[in-house]
Amino acid sequence: MKAWVARRRSGGALLDEPIQFAASPELLELLVVEVTDQGKRRPSRVARLFLAGSRVPLAQLVTPRLVWGNGWDLVLSGAEEGQAEGGIAGVAQSWICRLAPPPYAVGFLARHTHKDGVELRKGAIFDRYASSTKGKLVVASAHATSLGRQTMRADLTRGKDRERTFGGALVDVELGWMSEERFSLIGFQQHEAYESRPARLVRQGWLCEYEIEEPEDDRRRRKNGDLR
Repeated sequence: MKAWVARRRSGGALLDEPIQFAASPELLELLVVEVTDQGKRRPSRVARLFLAGSRVPLAQLVTPRLVWGNGWDLVLSGAEEGQAEGGIAGVAQSWICRLAPPPYAVGFLARHTHKDGVELRKGAIFDRYASSTKGKLVVASAHATSLGRQTMRADLTRGKDRERTFGGALVDVELGWMSEERFSLIGFQQHEAYESRPARLVRQGWLCEYEIEEPEDDRRRRKNGDLR
């Protein structure tokens, strides 16, 4: 996804101020993908930044974690690796990201990727009657009563008072992947007690993309072929 990104550390040391990637504060392509470590021959997730039109990563964050989010702003933390005497050295790094949404974006549409803990087929996820939630994304550390500990929690909120939307939060939430247009969050969702069934946590995921609300006048003109 297109974003402005700044790094918070240099060589593992905290910087006084975040430093923007690239020579100027230009938009970068932010992707989170799974790769195979050629040395250890095992898959791992990495976040990569690309300049427009380039296929060579400008920077890379190993095992990225989503540690905070508010609207279009996200913070990813992980390890930055580089060659050192004796091998590859890893140091702490955080990226402060501000997504660049398209015109008329008001939040995110989160398509639910699981039903009762079972992962859905792609066709079922995009079915017109499939479950989804809309709102502004908020990710923060919180105490989850259902887990009895502190964890990362993701909510989608609505309105000026940022009320949580119907559909439930994700706890123990992780960033699965990020492409040019979407990203996935995976975690657990609380299912309340019902009749003889006790309250339980089940696997749930959100496939997130921008929610667009085009003004009525623009939509009408576009339908009439007058919008240029």
